[in-house]
Amino acid sequence: MKPANALFLQKPDVLDRQRTHLEELFARYLPGTTSRFAGNPDDIPSGEAFDLVITPQLDWLPDALARIPRPERIHLTSAGRDRLDAMDLDLADITVTTSSGVNATAIAEYVIGGILIHSKQFHRFRDLQHQHEWQRTWLTELTGARLGMVGLGNIGSRVVKRAVPFGMVIRGCDPIVRDMPGVERVHGVDEVAALAAWCDILVLGVPLTPHTRGLINAGVFGRMRPGSLLVNVSRGPVVDETALIDALRNGIPEGAVLDVFDEEPLPSKHPFWTMPQVVLTPHVAGTTQRYMENMFQMIARKPETVLHNQ
Repeated sequence: MKPANALFLQKPDVLDRQRTHLEELFARYLPGTTSRFAGNPDDIPSGEAFDLVITPQLDWLPDALARIPRPERIHLTSAGRDRLDAMDLDLADITVTTSSGVNATAIAEYVIGGILIHSKQFHRFRDLQHQHEWQRTWLTELTGARLGMVGLGNIGSRVVKRAVPFGMVIRGCDPIVRDMPGVERVHGVDEVAALAAWCDILVLGVPLTPHTRGLINAGVFGRMRPGSLLVNVSRGPVVDETALIDALRNGIPEGAVLDVFDEEPLPSKHPFWTMPQVVLTPHVAGTTQRYMENMFQMIARKPETVLHNQ
C-alpha cells in the first residue's frame, strides 16, 4: 500500500537543487502520494499527518518530528542509522528503514578506483605533472594481490565481484561466517587482525555500531604488511584515526584511501591533508546520479522487504 501523504526533509540548499527531480520521482514511483518538502522545521505545518517521512539524519529532525503526529514509517536517505539512534527519539510503533545498499555499486566502484590510484600512483603522477617533472618508477600489479574485505554485505559483496576479474586473492571478515563466491576464506569479526596480517589491501565496508567503533586500531595496524593499503568507505569512527596517523608515519600501512572521517568536513589543520601517502575524498564514494532513483525504488517496495535495515 502506497503512502497517501509523504514528507521529504532535506537541507535547504540541497532541496533547492533536487526538488524538481524529487517531484518526478514521487510521480513515477509513488503515484497518488501527496508530497510536501521542508528545508527546516518551520516549513512543516504543525499538526499535519504524514504516512511516510523521508529524511537524512538531520540535526533538526527531532524538531521536525515534534511538529507532526507519529508517522507510520521513517525512511532514512542514508545507509546507516547511527545518528538517528543517538537522538534518543521515541520510535515505538514507527517502521524505520534505511537506504542500505542503494549506493553499494557506486561505493564498490570507488574502492576499485582507489586501489588502482594507489597501485598505479596516479595521484603522485598528477602532482608531478603540475610540477612539470618526469619521474619514472616501478608500479604494482594487482594480479595475485591479497584483498581483505571487512564486511561482506551489500558493499563488500560488490567489491568482491569487481576484484575477482583483476586476479586478486580475496578473504573476508564478517559477523556471519559463510561461503561466498570469489572469497577463499571468511574470518569472524574477532579475527580482523589476522585478516590484516594476511592481506595487501584492507577494505572497510561495515556499518558503525558499538561493536565496530574503533575496530581498526593500533593492534590491527601493527599486524599489517609492509607496502599495504587501507581503504575506508564505511564510517570514520570505525578506524582509530590517531593510531592510523601514527601507523602511516611509521610506514605501515604504506598508504590509505579515505572517504570518511571522525569529523566531517575534515578540519583544515588535520594531518591527513598534508600526508602524501593519503588520498582523501569528501565522503562522496556513494554519490551517484542514480542515488535518488534507486532510493525511491526501494521506498516503493513493501516495508517488510526492507525491515532487515531496522
